[in-house]
Order: sequence, then C-alpha cells, then structure tokens
Amino acid sequence: MGFWVEEIEQHHPEGSESSQDNIRLDLMLLALGKRTGLSFAEINELTNQDLLDYVKIFTGSRQEARKETWRMATQEDIDRFYSGL
Repeated sequence: MGFWVEEIEQHHPEGSESSQDNIRLDLMLLALGKRTGLSFAEINELTNQDLLDYVKIFTGSRQEARKETWRMATQEDIDRFYSGL
C-alpha cells in the first residue's frame, strides 16, 4: 500500500538564486584554514567553532582589537589624507 505526499516547490523570484542552496560550508572552512597557513592535519584537529575563532583571531577581526586600533582623526591626519590626493 502506498501513500501520496504533496511536494512543496520552493519559490525563488525570477533571476535570483538562493545563496543558501550553493553554500559548501565544509569547503569554506577548509579554505579559511588554508588561508591562515594551517595544514589539513591541523584543521582536522579543530572543531568548526575553534577554526572560526582561530580565523577571527588570526585576521584581527575581534571587537576588542578593533576598539584598540580606532581613534578620532586629528587635523594632522586629515591634512595627510588630503595631501595624498
């Protein structure tokens, strides 16, 4: 005995593809690890979250690091910027 299941078609607007369908998280994580200089063996030892945390620290994109590197521009900074144009 069989049964019928209604198939629900996901609708995407004309001309646009869902970027979620094309994401290969495994390849993205491997590429991130390789860009930071890790070997495949080292990447394999890390969990996904550990690898993401490592990449954030390696690239300096943590919020604490940003707070330390930003400051208000002085007149000297503005003059140096506009003299280079």
